[in-house]
Amino acid sequence: MASMAAHAALENSRQAVEDQLKICSHKRDADVFELFLSQKELTEVIDLSRFKNLKYLWLHHNKLHGIAFLTKNYCLTELYLNNNAIFEIEGLHCLPSLNILLLHHNELTNIDATVKELKGMLNLKTLSLYQNPLCQYNLYRLYTIYHLPGVELLDRNSKDTSSCREA
Repeated sequence: MASMAAHAALENSRQAVEDQLKICSHKRDADVFELFLSQKELTEVIDLSRFKNLKYLWLHHNKLHGIAFLTKNYCLTELYLNNNAIFEIEGLHCLPSLNILLLHHNELTNIDATVKELKGMLNLKTLSLYQNPLCQYNLYRLYTIYHLPGVELLDRNSKDTSSCREA
C-alpha cells in the first residue's frame, strides 16, 4: 500500500513537471532555467537532475518532507521550499551555486544538522528558517550567524538585528 502511494506521489510530481514544461513551451531539458511547482500538493518530487541549467525552483506550499531529489542541480541559485513539512535538508550541500534558500514554515528541528548541511555553501547570502521548531533554540540566531558567516540576510533581517520570531 505504501509503495502504491509513493508511486502515485511521484506520478503527480512527474505530471506537474510535464505540465510546467508545456506551459513554458520548453522543447529541450537544457532550455529549462526555472520550474514553478508550488501549490501542487506534492509530497514527493521526481529527480530533477535532467535539468542541468535549472537556476530557479519554486516548490513552496506543498507537502514535501525532504529534498533528496535536488542533489545534482548544481546551477540552482534560488530555491523556495517554504511552507512544506520538511524535517531534514540532507543533500543541499551539493548545491554550490545556491544564493537564496527559503525554508521557513517547515518542520526542521535539528539546528546542528541544518547548519552543518549549509556550512560549505559559500554563495548562500539569503536564508530563511523562521517558523521552524529549531528557531526556538535559545541562541538560534547567534549560532546560525556564527556558523554561516557568508549569510547576509537571515529570516528577513540583516545579520546585525536580533529578531528570530517572525510573523
